[in-house]
Amino acid sequence: MVDDGPIISARNVDFFYGSFHALKGINLDMAKNEVTALIGPSGCGKSTFLKLLNRMNDFVPGARLSGEILISGRSVYGPDSDPVSIRRLVGMVFQRPNPFPKSIYDNICYGPRLVGVKKKCDLDIVVEKALLAAALWEDVKDKLGKSALELSGGQQQRVCIARALALNPDILLMDEPTSALDPIATAKVEEWIKSAGLSIVIVTHNMQQAARVSDHTAFFYMGELVEFGPTMEIFTRPREVRTENYITGRFG
Repeated sequence: MVDDGPIISARNVDFFYGSFHALKGINLDMAKNEVTALIGPSGCGKSTFLKLLNRMNDFVPGARLSGEILISGRSVYGPDSDPVSIRRLVGMVFQRPNPFPKSIYDNICYGPRLVGVKKKCDLDIVVEKALLAAALWEDVKDKLGKSALELSGGQQQRVCIARALALNPDILLMDEPTSALDPIATAKVEEWIKSAGLSIVIVTHNMQQAARVSDHTAFFYMGELVEFGPTMEIFTRPREVRTENYITGRFG
């Protein structure tokens, strides 16, 4: 493992769905323990790029990648790369909360059990640590045996965050994680993102959210990476006209 340098690197990445050229020559470095926001209109390639980082697009028939993606200096798509191991290192939280129809405890334990953690005392530690990290422990510590489906939408999303954190990932991917939540629940998730101290990549259509939570922002348009830089600069002094037009609402 390489500790110095970017935690995520994309090198000349092109991606196709059949004959459709979804991503075009993407070059991008993301720093460790920072939040990177991916913004752009619907269909611009940002969610496609996000899913490349933990090989979620492997399941898409006719999908094809050229170029290279590195996580901590190691190739995600190299001949020795194991998709299951990649997904342990790169967790994912989806647009809508998707807790399993199990207890809160069993939701958090699902991943650790799959990788061989069996002792209840060890699982108890994992559950408490993950729920504390997701800022949910105080809300649910007395009802861990209850179904996660009984929680509010915002709490369900934080269960999903805790479930991803239970495997101690190096990176967490978040695809529109608050789009289905009310403003109060959204604020709690955003507060967690800002304080997590984790390498996070978040896709969002909400410009204000990107500005609030991210350290760096990447603007995608028509499959191209138009501009990438510190979030404050992207939103106040963009270098590209297309970036300025999108941020100011002239298109998108």
